[in-house]
Amino acid sequence: MRRLLLLLFVVAHQYLIGQGTSMTLMFEPLESSNDMMWVTQRFELVKDYTKTKTSISGGLETQSAILGNYGGFYAFGFTGGVYQYIRPWVFAHMGGSLASGGGAGAPDGDGLMYRGYAGMSVKSKYGFVDVAYNHINFPSGAITSNHISIGYTHVLPYRIEYSGHNSYYPTYFELVTGLWFLGPEDASRNSEPVQSAYAGVRVGQYLNTIHTVGAELQLGAGALGNIDGYMNYSMGLRFNTPSQRLFFRTHLGSGGGGGVYTGGGISTMVSAGAQFGGHQFSVGQWTALSDEASIPFVSYSRHLDFKSSLGFHRQGVDYTYNDSREVALKVLAGAGQQRSPGLDRNGNPYNPMSGIAMGLGIEAWSNENYSLDAYGHTFWAASGGYGAYAEGLFSAAFMKDSETFRYGVDLTSGIAGGGGIEVGSGLMIAPGVQVECKIGPLSNLKMNLRQKYFPGGTYSPVYFGVELIQSLPVQLW
Repeated sequence: MRRLLLLLFVVAHQYLIGQGTSMTLMFEPLESSNDMMWVTQRFELVKDYTKTKTSISGGLETQSAILGNYGGFYAFGFTGGVYQYIRPWVFAHMGGSLASGGGAGAPDGDGLMYRGYAGMSVKSKYGFVDVAYNHINFPSGAITSNHISIGYTHVLPYRIEYSGHNSYYPTYFELVTGLWFLGPEDASRNSEPVQSAYAGVRVGQYLNTIHTVGAELQLGAGALGNIDGYMNYSMGLRFNTPSQRLFFRTHLGSGGGGGVYTGGGISTMVSAGAQFGGHQFSVGQWTALSDEASIPFVSYSRHLDFKSSLGFHRQGVDYTYNDSREVALKVLAGAGQQRSPGLDRNGNPYNPMSGIAMGLGIEAWSNENYSLDAYGHTFWAASGGYGAYAEGLFSAAFMKDSETFRYGVDLTSGIAGGGGIEVGSGLMIAPGVQVECKIGPLSNLKMNLRQKYFPGGTYSPVYFGVELIQSLPVQLW
């Protein structure tokens, strides 16, 4: 817990001085003894120092297994690094990460992972091609690897200091729900056909001016149907008619856990449907490419369109009027601990569990004295012997505002599972309270206390967390 908090404040310092933003996609074939290949993604804030020709980055990263024998293995955490100019277009690059994760029966121990890396980067028009030597270790488990990674870091056009530019990016957000239809051939825990609930989020940006093609990211989890602990993560494209009434999407990603037969984890998702206003209905198929699972589903999503100054590509639309509304996109990163009475699935008393928390939020409403914040966030075990345990959460917080402090109540719901924790169907509800203290112009430190309930399960922990909230000013039209 102390190590997690120490890294949190290191990352917090980078948040306080950050200027630009970047995203990284990296492929990591671990040593053969681990029987895994990872895809790693990073979202970082970047500070440039022109005098020394140095860039310092800090932010969040995720790992997901796509090949091997551990589909459903995920890790989430904090990362930071340095780029140092050597000669035109060539940079030295080094850094490290601290994360937690596990799943799919991998020997992850408590789930805590650290990484160090060093390598070279070649600058391209909009980013860097990175080649690095990595050392990864789960100190309480049996996963360790020294390997070469290759990736691409894309420098985003968004910068924290809003300069009054007049470009926006047509963007959309979707709250995804669904019903999955599994047979015995899809998951090891089922001897007959079952239905599983699915919940997740999807965010995308249109790639053309007539809004018929969008690039998307999706993260979700399953509950009910004996697949608690299942998660998937994917990216892909959505194609729709100019009216947006009819659409088709195709994704490539990873998924697993909850006893679902996913092999190494790499998977595809295709769906088609219709949209009426902001209500989206679809049917589709999720398929593991290296194992037996192939699961049909029906889905309902709440679709919200908006125009944002936060762009992930450089084809923004010129905007001639200065009538934007500034909101705070809140990046959350921290650590917490929870304690519960009762016995786990193996009949042992629950140990205290520390872990890493991260997520995104937005100030949904405010007036002079009060505000309402909405968050989507996760919690990943890093101690206690529960390395595969994870939570996907949605929170709404009603806050009383003052110049330095904010305080109020929140209500959290979500899906959780893994690590031998007895969570019933996997559904969770958690009322709580929180206090925030302003520590910088765009940064708050938050402490929250929640009581978590899992209907039908034996796990009922009290959670205490400390999290940094970095607000990114985003213009909405």
